Amino acid sequence: MANFKAVTRTKNEYNAVYIRITHLAGKVDYIKTNMIVHKSGIRKGEITDHTIIANCALKIKSYVDKINQTNIDNWTVQELKKFLTSESQNISFSDFSERFIEKMLVAGRKKPAANYKCALNSLEAHYGKKLYFSEITSKEIRKWIENISMTARAKQMYPNAIKTIFEEGCLEYNDYDRNIIRIANRPFMSVKIPRANVPEKRSVDAEIIKKILSSNPQSKREELGKDVAELIICLAGINSVDLYKLTKNTIKGDKICYNRSKTKNKRSDKAYIEISIPERIIYLFEKYKGLKNAFNFQEKYSDSDNFNKAINIGLKSICERGKIKIITTYYLRHTWATIAQNHCGASTELVGFCLNHSSAHRTTEGYITKDFSPINELNKKVLNYIFE
Repeated sequence: MANFKAVTRTKNEYNAVYIRITHLAGKVDYIKTNMIVHKSGIRKGEITDHTIIANCALKIKSYVDKINQTNIDNWTVQELKKFLTSESQNISFSDFSERFIEKMLVAGRKKPAANYKCALNSLEAHYGKKLYFSEITSKEIRKWIENISMTARAKQMYPNAIKTIFEEGCLEYNDYDRNIIRIANRPFMSVKIPRANVPEKRSVDAEIIKKILSSNPQSKREELGKDVAELIICLAGINSVDLYKLTKNTIKGDKICYNRSKTKNKRSDKAYIEISIPERIIYLFEKYKGLKNAFNFQEKYSDSDNFNKAINIGLKSICERGKIKIITTYYLRHTWATIAQNHCGASTELVGFCLNHSSAHRTTEGYITKDFSPINELNKKVLNYIFE
């Protein structure tokens, strides 16, 4: 157990004040304060100046508060002193993470913000408390990863999220040009982050899609599920969040021209794509026409997550009634991609282009004006395979 006491180490007229640390079998070290005490405030070697005593008591309390948040049983007195005086231990990782996540929310990145929040909650649960940057060590990170190693995706996603936040904190608090390093630890340099499990293939046969789209809805939710499923399939596997956010300006003639919500802030091309609207779904653009947006989904659902939940509830009801495999909107996008490659002869690269995935040829693409007509040609083949 550590003990602290305000002391002087000289017997001059004016004397510097120190906080003496005693730890582990009487080992001693000193932390110098910015205070000076006159010899009149010292009696028999003990500080008697009430102002000095009060100020030192506050410092000692702050030290006690910090060591109460970690286990110092095996630390040397020098390690304890370094911990108490290091600037980095005064920087709250938890507080910085909350600000980082809040910026994501303000930028409209609700889903990734939720993932980062889950990662932070998981790490804090492992430590059992709020964290300082200095407390995050490679040893503890490896233990934490081991604890979540049985998860399918979190074992990769959570450590990557924490690593991103930590590196952003280093950029904010460290001044590398002037060699002012407030966060000195690098916990991820010797940590290997595991890969997520390969996800289950979420595609179904064309017959299941046909059964869903030819069903007779028994409720408003089923009607929504069926109609949006047709929009997704007929618009080359478009994401439900993009349907939710489509503005009237994105409809240009017989095409929708938009930026994919998930990656528009991560890609130099803003994830822009153009898709022709097949005739068979033009009626749905009229049926769900919005006052401000292309569709009225924002007028009925508070956010894209609730919209997607409503679709999936409707799809589940249709599938249960029809005694077929229960699918979600993800299955629709995966099914479009599977049919495109396995039954329409499309290359993986072309399928990725149609799904608006990032390209492996980013530099080359910077030289080329994109032609989106291959998307429409392949989409016609996919729809012919499903419906004809």
